[in-house]
Amino acid sequence: MLTRILLVQPHFATIVKCDIVTRCPRSASSTLQTRPAPFSTIEDANLLRATAFDNSRSDNLAVYYGQNSYGATHGSDTANWQKNLATYCQDNTINAFPIAFMNVFFSTGGLPEINMANTCNANDQGVFPGTSLAQCQFLAADIKACQARGKIVTLSLGGATGAATFSSDAQAQTFADTVWNLFLGGSSSTRPFGDAVLDGVDLDIEGGSSTGYAAFVTRIRSHANGASKKYYVTAAPQCPFPDAYLGAVLNAVAFDAVYVQCESYD
Repeated sequence: MLTRILLVQPHFATIVKCDIVTRCPRSASSTLQTRPAPFSTIEDANLLRATAFDNSRSDNLAVYYGQNSYGATHGSDTANWQKNLATYCQDNTINAFPIAFMNVFFSTGGLPEINMANTCNANDQGVFPGTSLAQCQFLAADIKACQARGKIVTLSLGGATGAATFSSDAQAQTFADTVWNLFLGGSSSTRPFGDAVLDGVDLDIEGGSSTGYAAFVTRIRSHANGASKKYYVTAAPQCPFPDAYLGAVLNAVAFDAVYVQCESYD
């Protein structure tokens, strides 16, 4: 179970980073501001304002989804294992869901791997032919349901045991093209979440080096320029400052939000 962390970062949103099984409090502040949209009732409109992600605010709540950390230590208590994403999207206190994780960047067939524990993985759901990329198209409906409530759903890259490294800026740029086509606004025959379009990427890099990450972010931004929707780039550095893997990257390129993780430190 993760310790909840409150981030205060100039010009960025204030985020509480929590595990999906951890209840995290938020202040009972006023409703969020969102773009106009049609609703069937005034109550529906108020509900969306109360749950939508608004990066200009300082009290968004981000909850990482996918690793079933409770299940990892409570194997027999399956009733309380991680539920489907749509279940948590009903929680009006949560504004953002980084899906965790894309844990391997370069695998079979040159494509990445994703692993979401009991929700979707290569062994249980199968992979696209000639790759190790899990087929999680059934999550498309849940992702869209979250987005319809004004929440953002992003993809978190790395994790504590991830094989998430680049050998050069050129490799990072090419990989950004792959991520754009597989998960964001591009197109591919091997999109793990089907026709769902995620709202951005999160860098949870806990090993390797900082090589290539600034180039990766810049390339994602270049794809997003002029897109029909907003795409977010966030980072999850660890408490020691500067972060060993993202410190230089945070100084080199702009991030929309920073989710500081201190669960492993006193």
